[in-house]
Amino acid sequence: MKKRTNYFLAFLVILGIILIFTGVDYLAHLISPDYSVPSYYFKNKIIFGTIYGFIAYLFIKNQAPMKKALIFSATISILLQLRYYFIEHYSLEFVLEFLVIHFAILLPLSYLAFKYIKRI
Repeated sequence: MKKRTNYFLAFLVILGIILIFTGVDYLAHLISPDYSVPSYYFKNKIIFGTIYGFIAYLFIKNQAPMKKALIFSATISILLQLRYYFIEHYSLEFVLEFLVIHFAILLPLSYLAFKYIKRI
């Protein structure tokens, strides 16, 4: 019998991943004054991260948890950083550094969620 996806639960799980991700990212931005960003940065991260994450999820929902987490984390990290570089005009050095940081935060969070929450 094929597993039926609960899209509402998937959306809530993705929102939860993004909220935790944003909280950890907030702490990362406190490390140095060079990493400071305006407050709307975090609100936008929640909005766009959830949208990007849910759309990515629709394409990867049938993958194994690790593969799903890798694609999910890379998609969100890359799309957010492209937005920061081309729309918000952050420096390339800042964007590349936080591309790695964002991926490193998202990967374990999304892996744990995809591995242990079976109804999504």
